[in-house]
Amino acid sequence: MIGALVYLQLTSLRNALSQRLRRLRHPRYLAGAIVGAAYFYVFFFRHFFSGRGRPTLHLAGLPALTVDWPSLLEPLGASVLFVVAALAWILPKDRAALQFTEAEVAFLFPAPVARRTLVHFKLIKSQLAILITSLFLALFSNRWSFLGGNAAIHAAGWWLIFSLINLHLLGASFARERLFDFGLDPARRRLIAFGVLALLGAATWLGLRHTLAPPTDADFAGPEAMLRYGQAVFAAPPLAWVLWPFRLAVRPFLATDASAFLWALGPALLLLVGHYLWVVRSDVAFEEASLALSQKRAERVAAIRGGQWRGPARPTKPRREPFALAPRGPAPVAFLWKGLIAAGPLYYPRSWLIAAGVCIAGTLWLRRDPRPFVPVIGALSLGIGAYALLLGPMLFRRGLNLMLTRLDVVKTYPLRGWQIVLGEMFTPIALLTAFEWLLLALATFGVQTIFRKIAAIPYLPGAGAVGIGLLVPPLGGLMFAIPFAATLYFPAWMGAGNKLGGGIEAMGQRLIFFAGYVLVLVTALIPAALVSIAPIAILLKLTDSLPLAVLAAGATASAVLVGEFALVIWWLGRRYEEFDLSVELPR
Repeated sequence: MIGALVYLQLTSLRNALSQRLRRLRHPRYLAGAIVGAAYFYVFFFRHFFSGRGRPTLHLAGLPALTVDWPSLLEPLGASVLFVVAALAWILPKDRAALQFTEAEVAFLFPAPVARRTLVHFKLIKSQLAILITSLFLALFSNRWSFLGGNAAIHAAGWWLIFSLINLHLLGASFARERLFDFGLDPARRRLIAFGVLALLGAATWLGLRHTLAPPTDADFAGPEAMLRYGQAVFAAPPLAWVLWPFRLAVRPFLATDASAFLWALGPALLLLVGHYLWVVRSDVAFEEASLALSQKRAERVAAIRGGQWRGPARPTKPRREPFALAPRGPAPVAFLWKGLIAAGPLYYPRSWLIAAGVCIAGTLWLRRDPRPFVPVIGALSLGIGAYALLLGPMLFRRGLNLMLTRLDVVKTYPLRGWQIVLGEMFTPIALLTAFEWLLLALATFGVQTIFRKIAAIPYLPGAGAVGIGLLVPPLGGLMFAIPFAATLYFPAWMGAGNKLGGGIEAMGQRLIFFAGYVLVLVTALIPAALVSIAPIAILLKLTDSLPLAVLAAGATASAVLVGEFALVIWWLGRRYEEFDLSVELPR
């Protein structure tokens, strides 16, 4: 049956590639494929085809250190694999199940094939994903010149690592199922696993205390000294004995040349064969759990394609309202009230206030510590806030596909087009604004810690935070307007984007939308920045107060962005009123 299973996988792969090539005749797929291919060529393949060889990419500070990086990275990678293996015995609580599609269940389960044949089918199927992942990661790791080796060695090393992880997870699930059949429930299994890990950790700690001298001030003199002491820790028994099998799995990837790779390949292959025999010789009943898992997976895929990216809706208890809704008032507030109920109590105003209070109180408490915890928190908050401003609208695309499915009902509302457009965007704008304001508060404390001793501008960080906070709602609204406009003007593109899944076309479409977000961000900020120059110059001349000038500039720029957002809402409202679902989406 192995030959038939390989033929089935190769035929499925050929049909999938043929389908992807045929749909490139449509512009929406062709544009995404061109952009995705250009991205991979510029960032990965350009140096291979130009004859310049592998580009050298060093991490900050690493070139100046005279450290044998492969000998240091080997125990670190082994430690990661040790954690993965340990979690495979602790975390899972479900029964042993292999993931099959509904078609595979209908085709293979009634067939006269042995259980071991189904395991082989799963292993063969997983190899395609492992090979593709290994090739992509080899492109990344080939740019890390401090590793040594070449792209072929890295690809083979990644393949060995992921194949071992896949086999170990599968074998651990079968072993957990066997233990469950013997009467060992998940709670007692976790207790035993924690006990074994605790004994192993205690024995390793006591062994290191006897075989390794404690660190001195010289071991903390600099990064190189600390790295060398870390090498000594990993090389000392019994820690070296515990990590030895995991180091065998990592060693081929870190080989510096073909000879070292071949020497490291033998033990790693023996480890791989041992895991394979462990899996195929485990006679465990997994059909019933696999059938249930396949059904859940099919329901989740159907829900995602229908716009419910969190998965199929589950029965929930009646939820309290986030705030009291008046019988009369602005229509967008009613949309916000409905959207918060659908999002859940975690996103209610009271939850945001509690989270903000806890975060701010914790940051204020950390300000007493002389170590630079608060500045680090502030820098991280600024980075996360900038990333969320671009990521939030991209996630909003999934919800818009659901709006298309109920657009025939929404168009019956006795509301103007701009009211519905603003109402549909009101909930994500409010949630993004609350998140960004919380991050701005944390960032302000970090900046104030740095400027604490500068008496000339004591209120500048707070004024800057308020000014930026005024920009967040209209700027977020403009960012959310991009996918909304794409949905109203290119509904087929948006529908295809939600059902596209993975692939170079999907990545290309996301890059196109990301470029649109950046373009709108720059276009919207240019006039706001130009208009805000005047109040800065006037207030600096009259009052000589930089915080007041910054605050006035933020208010002026926010007013400009509000005007731009109002024009966009009016424009999208007119398009919404003209949108005919039966014409735009003939299906």
